[in-house]
Amino acid sequence: MAWVKTFAENETTGRLAEVYKEVIDHPLGAGRVPNVINSMGLRPEALLSVWRMNMGITFGASTLGRKREEMIATAVSALNHCHY
Repeated sequence: MAWVKTFAENETTGRLAEVYKEVIDHPLGAGRVPNVINSMGLRPEALLSVWRMNMGITFGASTLGRKREEMIATAVSALNHCHY
């Protein structure tokens, strides 16, 4: 059960729909809005800023390379008992 209001992709309108479209259309968006991003739907501009920052510093954008980034993310998630 979500503790914050979330929005299904087919429920969005206005600015949130525009932001979701950018996430969905991005090659790393995998055609969907990840739950961690969806949880910010009440604040579309904040969601967009977090999404763009994340895409700018992760998923191969850093000097670490994609494989090392994924290994670090997996280790941190495991330590935090987080499935993200």
